[in-house]
Amino acid sequence: MTERFYFDIENGLETIRDEEGVEVSGLKEAIDEARSVISEVYDELESSLAEKKWVLVVRNANRMIVGRLPIKK
Repeated sequence: MTERFYFDIENGLETIRDEEGVEVSGLKEAIDEARSVISEVYDELESSLAEKKWVLVVRNANRMIVGRLPIKK
């Protein structure tokens, strides 16, 4: 059975919400997917990373936080 997880990007002032999410087999796969997302968005956020600390917030289907990963290389 799969579960839906969402990956929001936050910096304390701004939040970029993931409205689509991904379906994966569980939390471990969601964290692995989150690491891939970090690689993709790092280049887009690189200029603002120096001035703001961005994190990728992993939320489950109920939108409860189940993980937080810093966005860095």
